[in-house]
Amino acid sequence: MIALIDFVSRLVGDIGRFVDIFLNDLILGAGDPLSALLVVVGQVLLISAVAVLGYAAVGALLGEIGVNLPALGGRGRSE
Repeated sequence: MIALIDFVSRLVGDIGRFVDIFLNDLILGAGDPLSALLVVVGQVLLISAVAVLGYAAVGALLGEIGVNLPALGGRGRSE
């Protein structure tokens, strides 16, 4: 149980650390807008991939109990 609490607190602390590194080292310190753009694009791609996978997983779980979510691609099951 202690390990789980340590993990969650470290995870929350690292989010603040990432924002600090992003602002101070990439945007203000380096003066290289391309590095900041690459980091932002990478984060957007990662978050969107996780969101789509999560939507598919939740849709599959809900489909097992009879709840149908709308399809993302417009090619849902024909009824």
